[in-house]
Amino acid sequence: MKASDGAVIYVGKAIRLRTRVRSYFGEAGKPKPLTSQMMRYVTEVDYIVTETEVEALLLENNLIKAHQPRYNVKLKDDKRYPYLRVTVNEPFPRIHITRKAENDGTRYFGPFVHARSTRQTLKQLTKLFPIRTCTLPLAEVRNKYRVCLDYHIGRCPGPCADKIDVPDYDEIVQKVCQFLSGNTNAVVKELTEQMQAAAEALDFETAAKYRDTLKDVQQAITTQNMDSVSAADEDVIGIAVRTDIACVQLLRVRDGKLLEREHYYLNDADPESLATALSAFISQYYQNAVFVPKTVVLPMQIESMELIENWLSEKQGNRVGLHVPKAGRLRKLQILATKNAEILLTQREQNVVYSSGVEPALVELQELLGLKHPLRRIEAYDISNLGDRFAVGSMVVLEDGKPASAEYRRFKIRSVEGQDDFAMMQEIITRRFRRALADDEKFNKLPDLMLIDGGKGQLSAAQAAMNFCRSLQGKTCYSKAASSQLPDIPLIALAKRIEEIFVPGKSEPIVLREDNPTLHMIQRLRDEAHRFAVTYHRRLRQKSLSASVLDEIPNVGPRRKQALLQHFGSIEAIREASLDGLLSVKGIPRSVAENIRKHL
Repeated sequence: MKASDGAVIYVGKAIRLRTRVRSYFGEAGKPKPLTSQMMRYVTEVDYIVTETEVEALLLENNLIKAHQPRYNVKLKDDKRYPYLRVTVNEPFPRIHITRKAENDGTRYFGPFVHARSTRQTLKQLTKLFPIRTCTLPLAEVRNKYRVCLDYHIGRCPGPCADKIDVPDYDEIVQKVCQFLSGNTNAVVKELTEQMQAAAEALDFETAAKYRDTLKDVQQAITTQNMDSVSAADEDVIGIAVRTDIACVQLLRVRDGKLLEREHYYLNDADPESLATALSAFISQYYQNAVFVPKTVVLPMQIESMELIENWLSEKQGNRVGLHVPKAGRLRKLQILATKNAEILLTQREQNVVYSSGVEPALVELQELLGLKHPLRRIEAYDISNLGDRFAVGSMVVLEDGKPASAEYRRFKIRSVEGQDDFAMMQEIITRRFRRALADDEKFNKLPDLMLIDGGKGQLSAAQAAMNFCRSLQGKTCYSKAASSQLPDIPLIALAKRIEEIFVPGKSEPIVLREDNPTLHMIQRLRDEAHRFAVTYHRRLRQKSLSASVLDEIPNVGPRRKQALLQHFGSIEAIREASLDGLLSVKGIPRSVAENIRKHL
């Protein structure tokens, strides 16, 4: 989160970015005083997408240490995540945990996010690959120390007492380094087999120990790209392209740590000339750059690559290389940069209309359907029934992207016998627009788009209803109204199973990606129409279940029914009551008492 001057004032991480950011602006609960104070200064929110939660945690650590944000409490001290250090510059290398990585000729593995898992992994390593963990100064030969407990329990081969020579010990060290570099298949396989063997022998306690050890090992060796042991300075470039525009994402790695990102948009770009556009960008970007790193990582070969390398090297005063990685850490970082560029392009497409106050999903839907007018009002229709009983319909309304509950309408199906969803849909739409033609104030607002819950059948029924209503426009009973002209209102249908969008006149449905915001908006509207219809249907059904024979008697409403039941206790007792007995009930006049006697 940044202030108006661009200063970073808070760094955080989130699995669900939308939920996390909204929590700072939500009204639920009382916000913390520090959060309320911070939000007064936040003018911009920027983010970087990582591959894993571990990478996000390490990146958060790097950024907090680099920017020292005012409102971050944790991680601002000099505490670092742990590394495993193998002292390969000694005759008999040892392994131990350290929190500081230096360029001292030894090998460092990490950083590891979980300190406990790192300790458990080190413990497991010495079981699988006996390697010393002590600090004794050992020579290649003539070491005359006494062996410790680790030797007796098989966790150290005893180089301190010349129990092993240097070549054999080096083989163990190589296996340890391979394991820590990610070649863990053999270890994971052995632990898995031991766990399964213990479980088959019904030794579940031992199996659980192997399971926990396996989990610790897998957690500790999780790879990440945010923090490198090397102190390299690198600029990692990714690029994504859409029609007529490209986005370049530049990740700045300093001292082996990813610290910043920048992005730029290139107009008039296309996939065919991407290499040319990227070459021009690099020339322009580094023209006025104060610092050029030793390595610039690119997604592809570019024009005049050798010439640009020589120019950058001359500008910086030392060798600068343009590198297109095929594998490894730099390749992963480059893929990450490209992924962030694609996300920025998508975000730009969605946000380009925010300044006009129009919901981006509405604009995308308008463009998707090829409509000229904006979708200010959308109406959605659905049917709910139980066989042929209690059939109802619903109409819900979205105005400027927001539900307009005051405009919701419900219909009790009158003319359809049996279970015929198509005919029911036709009835409710006909009734809705006949009342609009008659200038009924409850239905006089016309939609810019109609959404039907269902597939091609429901869509065809809605079309037939609209055609019938248009045929009524010239009839005398509707021609008196000044606003009785029914325009061509576009219709679409959303089928539930695969979420296909059917459009009249098109044989193939429109299928949007599951994460598309426009699809989400249509789904929410469809689901709201379904909810409104089902609620009305259940209300009618419940009312039917609570009905009695007293409801059929003229002038016996809920209050009189309640008074009679309270006085007599049952319908049978009311049936056997005399006229005088009925008249003794408060609120029952003679005419009503006679009606009760007659009906019962």
